Amino acid sequence: MNNDEIVNRLTSFGLSEKEALAYVTILRNGTTRISVVSDETGISTSYAYDIVEKLAERNLIEIDDHVNPAQLRAIPPSEGIGNLVSELHTIETRLEDLFDTESYEQESFSIIKSRRTILARLSDLIAAAETEIILSLPLSVLSQVEDSLRAAQERGVFCMLLVTQYDDRSTIDESVANVVQTWTAPAPVILTVDRSDGIVTSAEPVLNSNSNEYAIYHAEDHIVSALFDSFIANYWIMGTQKHVAKAPLLPQSYTSFRHAVFDATLHLRDGTVIESKLDIRQTQAPGPYETIEGTIVDVKQSLVRPFSNEFPTQESLVVEHNDQKFTVGGAKAFIEDFQAKDVTLERSRSP
Repeated sequence: MNNDEIVNRLTSFGLSEKEALAYVTILRNGTTRISVVSDETGISTSYAYDIVEKLAERNLIEIDDHVNPAQLRAIPPSEGIGNLVSELHTIETRLEDLFDTESYEQESFSIIKSRRTILARLSDLIAAAETEIILSLPLSVLSQVEDSLRAAQERGVFCMLLVTQYDDRSTIDESVANVVQTWTAPAPVILTVDRSDGIVTSAEPVLNSNSNEYAIYHAEDHIVSALFDSFIANYWIMGTQKHVAKAPLLPQSYTSFRHAVFDATLHLRDGTVIESKLDIRQTQAPGPYETIEGTIVDVKQSLVRPFSNEFPTQESLVVEHNDQKFTVGGAKAFIEDFQAKDVTLERSRSP
């Protein structure tokens, strides 16, 4: 590494170019004088005084001013550079204190290349899911994410799985999703997690390691919502239902409205009278949520067959409260009477 490269590297530690030049000169000369530093670097003598004081303040050199002229000695580089690194760590700590983590936004868009990376990213997102997973994936690569899906089910994460390019013979493990459908045709690979993260690609890059195609990752709510709408309206309806989980024991509390609709559907079909506690407010109206209790008398959904929805993405609870019936949708409801934030379902205690 030549002199210029060393100077450039030192500037990355916060030294100015002239400070780096002076430091290298002092290192090379061992014990030296300010006049020598000035002569060899072309820095004026008056400015050289300021520079060597700054180098001393940063614990890179020592100044012996008990002799005349003053002598400059470099601190051994292992110690001097260590002092610079320590200074950077101190600055890092102070910057971390200033950093507003609440306003930090994660990467909202990225392109994912290579089959291995796409499959790994799918598995990682599934493993991080907290409330729900919506997934369409070819049968031949399902094994790549099965362990992550099983673990999510064990955490209580709601999962809808559409297995595409199905061969009509293979057995699909029922422990990977709440509801599983199959379709013999090819379809896009779509994953949405917790309504906040999503991946979409054609099937080609997950089937062929030599493919030039790629996947796109999104972390924007409105795009992830559009991915789900496309999944449910264009592909889910084409599937053949292979597995539906049993209705869970009640009571259950939900932050995923979709999961609440799914479980309510299963219980109503079993003849269960379901009481509910819902945090609701009028649809698309600002203001606080109000907690009400009512009986679930019907559902509108296209999550589990037979479907009962009136339009492709409808997910509604029909609630009876004080002899009045009204509809409740999720946080982004637009045709229902109310939108809900949290839902609790329990069996009716009435005889």
